Amino acid sequence: MAEEAKNRANSLLEGILRYIETPYARNVVEPPAIWRCGNARLLDYGATAGTTLSADMPVALFVPSLINRYYILDLEEERSMLRFIATQGIYPLVLDWGAPGEHEKSFDCSGYITGILEPAIDFISKASGGPITLAGYCMGGVLALAAALRQPKQVSSLALFATPWDFGCKAFAPFVLDNQWLPMAESMIRMQQSLPADIIQSLFYLSDPWVFEQKFRRFYELQPESRAARDFVALEHWVNDGIPMTSGVAQDCLIGWAQQNQLVKNQWKVAGKAVNPAQYSLPCFIAIPRNDHVVPFDCALPLASKMPNAHVIHPGAGHVGMIVGSHAKRELWQPLAEWLHALPQ
Repeated sequence: MAEEAKNRANSLLEGILRYIETPYARNVVEPPAIWRCGNARLLDYGATAGTTLSADMPVALFVPSLINRYYILDLEEERSMLRFIATQGIYPLVLDWGAPGEHEKSFDCSGYITGILEPAIDFISKASGGPITLAGYCMGGVLALAAALRQPKQVSSLALFATPWDFGCKAFAPFVLDNQWLPMAESMIRMQQSLPADIIQSLFYLSDPWVFEQKFRRFYELQPESRAARDFVALEHWVNDGIPMTSGVAQDCLIGWAQQNQLVKNQWKVAGKAVNPAQYSLPCFIAIPRNDHVVPFDCALPLASKMPNAHVIHPGAGHVGMIVGSHAKRELWQPLAEWLHALPQ
């Protein structure tokens, strides 16, 4: 037993050391930014396919999480959901939130929606001459849903990937604080202007404490020059390139959503109005991966049951593998493209 523990520790440390010593630079040419607001940018991935923004093809705005960089959707040239979608007769754009600056420092989630996301939707809708699809990933799906409910004339359909909803599910039960500790947690969040990215990342590790050890031990077992090793390093660089969370967003997500379960109770509000998915009757594509350890299956599934016009798929991968894994094209990219083309234009 002691020898086994020693070997596991050695392989973990060797895996971490190899990762640190492995040089990596993301070799991707970024598309042009066609709109800016504060530190946020609108990146034009339709330009990568040489097409023009217009109402002649479906237009989709991808909305990533506020706490992770957008480029998980464009990790590498050959592992890019956005570049693939651009080759399928669809015009994709992505909202790069950037790190919160002077413009965003007082924002909560509602502020990001009304102050950045909705103006971006206005810009794209006017430029294309018609309504668009919003495609939200993880936390970005919650923001996209709220914006779609608020702008039905400019958002004609919605796509949601691994979007959290019911934090009362069994998987999150160990992380729900007793009511006596909630005021202290809220007070600590309010005292901070922002929550550093490394603290946010550590909270995700708490939901699966063994994931850190397992992934670096697996990396150590890979051939250093293999494609699998390169893919690991690319993905891990993205994981470690997080974005700070404003105090207001932390209050919404860590207290309102995760502790008080406001989403499933229809208690979360944007500009004073509750966000109720049952009121969204337009077409909605929902991808809920079966092996998601970030947004567990039972956390995401209740949202799909609330949407009256939902098309639901269940990719076999996990939270990130669904987006960039070896089966991502077959299990998510292609089904999304086919769904978008099947919509009434």
